[in-house]
Amino acid sequence: MLLRHNYNATQYLEKLQKRMSKAKALSALAHKLGRCVYYMLKKETVFDETRFLKR
Repeated sequence: MLLRHNYNATQYLEKLQKRMSKAKALSALAHKLGRCVYYMLKKETVFDETRFLKR
């Protein structure tokens, strides 16, 4: 869902695909999103797209 509606996330995935295959890039993005959700729930904060796509 994130990749369908978010241009910046799509660009980040393309950046990852330059270093690895598409499957590994999707897996890395999913892992990063999972870590993000964990800390959002732990700290009770909202999703910050700029911080998520920073690196």
